[in-house]
Amino acid sequence: MHASRCTIVTLSLFAVSCGFGPLDLLGVEAAVTETSENETQPTDDRIEDKDPLFDPDRVVVETFSGCEVTLNKSATVTKLDIVPLSGDQMDLVERVFGSRADAIAHLGGDAYLDASLVPSMEVVNGTLKPVNDGLYAAVEYGVEEGVSVDSVPVYPSKRQFLEDLLAVLVASAAAAPPARAGHYSSAAVDVGAALLLAGEDPVMPGDLRLEAESLVAAFEAEPLYSRPIGFYGWDPVLGDVFRQDRYLQNYQVEYPEPRDPYSTTEAGKAAAMSLAIQSDPELLDRYEGYLALYAVLTNPYANHPVTALSPYVASEASLDDPAAVVDAFLVDNPAPDLLPECQPHFALFPSSSSKETTYFESQYCLSGAPPDLDYMEALIAAIRDGSVDLAPDASSGFYDYQSWALETLLLPERGSESDHLLLTAAYKQKLLDTFRSILTQNRETHVKQLEIGASDRGSVSIEIDLYPRLPAEPFPTFYLRSARAYRFLSTWLETVLGSGFLDSTRRMIEDGTRGDLSLRDEIARLARLLYGLHYLTADAVGLAPELMAEETTEYPEADCRDAATAWLGTWRTDADVLKDPRVMVPVQRDMITQETIYWAVLGIRVVRSRAEFVEGFEPEVVGADTCTIRGFVPMDYWLLVEAFAEVRLPMDTPPPTREELRAVCDAHDSVNDIVAALQAL
Repeated sequence: MHASRCTIVTLSLFAVSCGFGPLDLLGVEAAVTETSENETQPTDDRIEDKDPLFDPDRVVVETFSGCEVTLNKSATVTKLDIVPLSGDQMDLVERVFGSRADAIAHLGGDAYLDASLVPSMEVVNGTLKPVNDGLYAAVEYGVEEGVSVDSVPVYPSKRQFLEDLLAVLVASAAAAPPARAGHYSSAAVDVGAALLLAGEDPVMPGDLRLEAESLVAAFEAEPLYSRPIGFYGWDPVLGDVFRQDRYLQNYQVEYPEPRDPYSTTEAGKAAAMSLAIQSDPELLDRYEGYLALYAVLTNPYANHPVTALSPYVASEASLDDPAAVVDAFLVDNPAPDLLPECQPHFALFPSSSSKETTYFESQYCLSGAPPDLDYMEALIAAIRDGSVDLAPDASSGFYDYQSWALETLLLPERGSESDHLLLTAAYKQKLLDTFRSILTQNRETHVKQLEIGASDRGSVSIEIDLYPRLPAEPFPTFYLRSARAYRFLSTWLETVLGSGFLDSTRRMIEDGTRGDLSLRDEIARLARLLYGLHYLTADAVGLAPELMAEETTEYPEADCRDAATAWLGTWRTDADVLKDPRVMVPVQRDMITQETIYWAVLGIRVVRSRAEFVEGFEPEVVGADTCTIRGFVPMDYWLLVEAFAEVRLPMDTPPPTREELRAVCDAHDSVNDIVAALQAL
């Protein structure tokens, strides 16, 4: 993906206009400056480092063998481990299932396995990912085509914006002196090419159209950039959006030859676009709305929108000396000391930044990357040693909030539940795998924009054992931060798109249908589920829930608990959870080896975890009905996790679509075999 990382558009203006800042709104903790020692391999937690505080008022009621037991878990520590498989289970060691449905069916034949199967964080993300895709797709579709409610427009069409901008550029070229006209014409050619890529028939002079067609052919010969992947393959309109917007991101690649991002040609074209947009207040208002949208929906921009030149092109006379324009711009916005292909450039619709790509380019876009660098492992190491801070800031978009939710998978000590969990090295390795797969799936959603009843027992006494009862994988901080990501998204989408858009638009589904709920209700549904999982898993480990007052007002505790409890009873048949999770997304280009680095989720694996209270940190039994407590014992839980791999393909190999990836995966049942087959494409 492209390499420049300059935050250009922020949401600070929206924060001021709405009377709050996104960090205060969402309860983002202060950034942690201390960093833990970077370890190449996870190590077991030490019980000496745990200090859970006893709260006599924090009790929960749990059921064991039909017996209700009241427990105070506030000072408990639960050890989590991954248990090696043995006996008849050995066939699961290397096996990769194509879907969660396949894995559940495999386990369903054994009543014990079936009863102890709890949703992992990957499973929870499995119900989020299709909604994320469908929500993003619905926004893309609605923004491109425009949205009307009862024939009244509520959001302007981006395609119409491009047609209107093209008309202004063509007219300006016809009226301007030859030197200035050349810059307007160059800008018109780019906008016309984007419209051609979107399947439109732009109105423009024949000579300019021939130039645009030539650029379209050159762009389409670069499949790494031009081939729609992810959910953009669902629908022809989405495919058109992908090609159109990717072209307008103005990647400085080899079509038809490498370009200097600050050349007279590039500066003149961007300045002409800026002048054209500024010439019409309504056109400028629409453009700023689109910029604000993608800064929220994904992240702030990696490159400069053309209107960043507005202070330096006060009149058309500025086109007489574009070099002076860009020189003045660079005084205020100095370029980073990186190779030319990594310099920030001007674009009508810039691509968005991400923490990982910003880091990779700061490290490897001047001195070069080590041969066969594993980018995922490099990112993990950087997060652990503090080189990459995942905490969102005032300019962050939805993708940053999604990434921040994953932080405690790599740095468990930063989660509020840390004092209540004693993680073994094996379980920490599982958390690393969870981080890899969820980050990959999240990134694939943003692929275009970024550079996934008891009966009465009477009075008979029953002897029971107590063990950690886990409704889901017990990481409350992950669920809380994920809920806040959706709350952030809902707030800012309404600010940018308006209530009419959110209330009248439903998410898209891969089969071409639409969801039953509006985008507003869909986002609220996921937020309730995630807040509910935070409550339930906080109960399970003895942690006090951490919602702010404004969150509980918007999302009442009882509603959230009910939503999570209901989902936990049906997740194995949840249509979103059972959707095919296998995706593959490009992350970085290795200019030395001419390879593209991809992150891929290749299928579902089954692992066995073990949860047990640490001796000396067991729960206090407040009441046990008529049952007799024998003692505390371990409990094994089965988890469905995802198989991740980092794959390198030649740069001229088109990015595999979901269908192509899944066909390769279906032909093999181990990660090594699948990776080998992918690398042979």
